[in-house]
Amino acid sequence: MTFIQLLNKLLRPTGVQICKKSKYRAVFGLDWIDDAADILKARGITPRIIMDVGANRGQTSKRLARGFPQAEVHCYEPTPASCEVLQRNLEKFPHAKAHALAFGPEKKMARFFLRAHHETNSFLQLEEPEAGSSPDSFIDVEMQCLDDYVPRQGWSDVHVLKINAEGYDLAILKGGSKLLKEGKIHLIFTEMNFKQLYQGQGGFTELHDFLGQLGYTLVGCYETASTASGESLWSNGLYVKAAG
Repeated sequence: MTFIQLLNKLLRPTGVQICKKSKYRAVFGLDWIDDAADILKARGITPRIIMDVGANRGQTSKRLARGFPQAEVHCYEPTPASCEVLQRNLEKFPHAKAHALAFGPEKKMARFFLRAHHETNSFLQLEEPEAGSSPDSFIDVEMQCLDDYVPRQGWSDVHVLKINAEGYDLAILKGGSKLLKEGKIHLIFTEMNFKQLYQGQGGFTELHDFLGQLGYTLVGCYETASTASGESLWSNGLYVKAAG
């Protein structure tokens, strides 16, 4: 057993893991924002536009603002209460902006379900009802599609697109099919569901195949959630447009 293996065995109950960085090849899968920045740098791309779709209260938005200080960071959250918190959390970042807006496969008004745990608010109903939440609690929100929205902002490219939409990630990506096909979205960080958590959700295989057909490859997986018996529930994947 190596020294690092011994340390990881001792650290396992804490959830912390030590990884040795290779001098021969890049190691991805530890911190997705660092990985995204490294990939863009290796390709000679200066990131200018970052989109955080499903920003909730800014948990990831703040990290994106710190990680890409030279870029515009646009954060989207349709739930009014969460969007208010998001706006406050972004006040110290002049290059970051909160938008009360959602995305999907088309432009329309749509029903958005609200739950006791705000992180699980979604356009989709849960497979198993959440304790303390009413299935009849919802609001109507404005939905945009990426293919229509991005050009209207005058953006030629989106350098990083982060999506966390509680089962609706694939639907959002389908709304950006044209941009994806043209390679106008360079990096995508999206939730991948291995188990059916939401009614009508896009599963991992469908999402992975969809992006693969449009020329995107999986860089790495981040923060995988599993049951104690070893069943994977969900993870987050970083995808990059294949260099060509």
